Amino acid sequence: MKVWISLGLLIAFVLLVGLLLGSRQQPVAIVSQESLPIVAASVSSEPVKAPVIQAPQPLPAAMQQAMTQVAAAYQISSQYPSYSIPLGSQQTELLQPNAGAHSVRDLNTVGLPGQLSIQLSAYRYRQEEPIEADITLSGDDALFSQLSSLTLSVRDNNNAVLLMPQTDVQNSQAQNTQAGNNSSEQRLQTRFSSSDNWPTELNLVAELQLSDGSTLRQSAPFQVFTAVAEITGTGTPYVDDNELVIPVEIDKAAAGYYKLAASLHYADKKPLAYLQGKGRIGSSGTLELRVHGSLLYNLDGIQNLWIGNLQLRKMPEKPGPEVQWGFSRDDFYAVKNVDPSRFSPIPFQDEQTLSRLQFLQSLGSPQ
Repeated sequence: MKVWISLGLLIAFVLLVGLLLGSRQQPVAIVSQESLPIVAASVSSEPVKAPVIQAPQPLPAAMQQAMTQVAAAYQISSQYPSYSIPLGSQQTELLQPNAGAHSVRDLNTVGLPGQLSIQLSAYRYRQEEPIEADITLSGDDALFSQLSSLTLSVRDNNNAVLLMPQTDVQNSQAQNTQAGNNSSEQRLQTRFSSSDNWPTELNLVAELQLSDGSTLRQSAPFQVFTAVAEITGTGTPYVDDNELVIPVEIDKAAAGYYKLAASLHYADKKPLAYLQGKGRIGSSGTLELRVHGSLLYNLDGIQNLWIGNLQLRKMPEKPGPEVQWGFSRDDFYAVKNVDPSRFSPIPFQDEQTLSRLQFLQSLGSPQ
């Protein structure tokens, strides 16, 4: 059932929830009667009256229902610390944090019956890493009869051509009996390496040359970077209270403050948890990933787990966008002999989180 809330109430609701669940604020001071200033008797002979404090008005029913839903969602999410949360197979943005751009253009909008797509193998590439892409042009005879050529180029943000990569061309054709025409496809595959003098921000551009002399372009963005650190493996995991601690070993690092993210997987590589860690390291060191015990206690016996999809960032010393990236030597690392009997299902507990939850619940169910 949809709940309709007026614009004014919705704005107030967003501001209130943002204040409660956003950045951590200092507690709001409560002004008591004892803390009010004392008025000197010489000012007035009238007795000093305590200020009248009105009780807050109850929220409208629609807002109460919305707050109840927010409190229920917050109660579920607050069972886990922010650095160790459940992960499902549908959360592709966490499972594939470096997914390449998939850029698609519908050519029907310009009078051509077909579409042009570009799929890059990744979004960020380190200098030594090969860059791979698939480009597909599909349509019927009316499209391909007007096509003179399909070419690729690597360009910077000023549209300057840096490279014309070589391609492997594959053509296919199928009969569309229902429409009574042929459906054709031209597929280009390419693999190339970046150059040291390339900028960070780049585009792979597919260009259609048509028989009438006109051109159409479609692009997909990607980045190249020089790695500032390398993940080389993991140390021996250990248990700290109700958490499994996984030390991640880092080498060849530029000294600084780093943030690390990774996905934890079952033995069959199904996703289990999303983990985050942070810390300062020198030329080498370790960053810890912690797994809350409530995610591990119901494992089916002692078993090996896996961590993968590791993303290592060196944060700028001053606020700014200059994030630098590390890379992992391997895609996955084994976390051996995890024993579920050493963990409990007790949810994560934090006083500040509990206070926020109680307040949200009170708004949804006023006395």
